[in-house]
Amino acid sequence: MAATRRLYLMRHAHAVPTSFLGDKNRSLDELGRRQVATVAARLASAGIERVLVSPAARTRQTAAGLGLGVETEAVDDLYHDGSDAALRLIRLIDPAIQVALVVGHNPTIAALVHRLADPARSDPEAWSLVASHFPTATCCRLDFAGDWSELDQASLRETIRSRAPGGRP
Repeated sequence: MAATRRLYLMRHAHAVPTSFLGDKNRSLDELGRRQVATVAARLASAGIERVLVSPAARTRQTAAGLGLGVETEAVDDLYHDGSDAALRLIRLIDPAIQVALVVGHNPTIAALVHRLADPARSDPEAWSLVASHFPTATCCRLDFAGDWSELDQASLRETIRSRAPGGRP
């Protein structure tokens, strides 16, 4: 029987709209820090073993703020190379890893969730939360059987949306 894997795909938390240092150096703002704290509480017991992030400051800060105690790897392909590149990276995850998290940007993360999640096998409430809107700090849990290298479709089991005080859902 194939091993069950769990993949979390997360859009970075809210960031300042501009930075004189350029887009890659945009940092989380106060709302983003509150969003991360909210999501962190939900992911604390997720058993995440591997974290891949875009090298942008806001994705690295999002991952660090989750407090998972797992080494984070920044991968250039997650910054602006799209969902195909992100899926290629996920398929390269070590087979010994059961649970992984990818923190990236939109439209890449939303496109990847829509590409992988089979609506017929997914939780209807989780699917409806991301079907048309994918705000900052949204994190989706996808489960599938098989190796990372074979990932093609998964069941969307949970959508975590930050409801940080003072923030938009």
